[in-house]
Amino acid sequence: MPSYYCPELNSSRTVVMLEGEEFHHLSHVKRIAVGDSVMLNSGTGHTATGKITDINKRNISLAVLDCSYTEAPNPRYAIAFALLKNHHDELLVEKCTELGASKFYPLITEYVVREGSQNAVQRLKRISLAAIKQCDNPYLPEIQDILGLAQALEQIINDGFQPVLCSERRPEVWMTDLAEDLEPCFLIGPEGGWNDSEYELFAELEIPEITISPLVLRAETAAIAAAAQFMVY
Repeated sequence: MPSYYCPELNSSRTVVMLEGEEFHHLSHVKRIAVGDSVMLNSGTGHTATGKITDINKRNISLAVLDCSYTEAPNPRYAIAFALLKNHHDELLVEKCTELGASKFYPLITEYVVREGSQNAVQRLKRISLAAIKQCDNPYLPEIQDILGLAQALEQIINDGFQPVLCSERRPEVWMTDLAEDLEPCFLIGPEGGWNDSEYELFAELEIPEITISPLVLRAETAAIAAAAQFMVY
């Protein structure tokens, strides 16, 4: 059952309210009634059943039943990706959210094909939120503001992730060759690939390269493949 986002939900709450888009969907699309039950998702590990006790013009009140907490994924992983043409990065964020990514780092690289904006980041956040509700992932990933490659790598390392290049050069190094306790951030390049100066930066920072597939993958496919392989591994 798809869930509804309720960031105020926690183990101590007995009553919560839904407003905004969640309220609109329940009252005008689902046309729920007092006494109906829905699934609630805090995005920070808590899920619960909510029984509707009151509906007014601006919000819905719910009694919290059977609240449970799920530990955060350990180890975590993140995805850093160059902005993609035709908004294929939206598919990337949706599917990798479904596969449990903890954070996303949108990148501007030398061969990126479109400029980013704050509106693009907000849209990616909405897509990620919709994805956790659809698949009942109790953790909403964080989406970093769009950064250049060097600045993003610094941020990734400061956040405790190890950058790992999903390399189009396809070395004989695979996901299973990574350390078991590593918290990777998989670096996914643009359609045009990385340029020489970017490869020099990776070498300077001693960033490991791995192969995701013996075939040439589209950027969004590479990210989804990396996420799926990490979850299995």
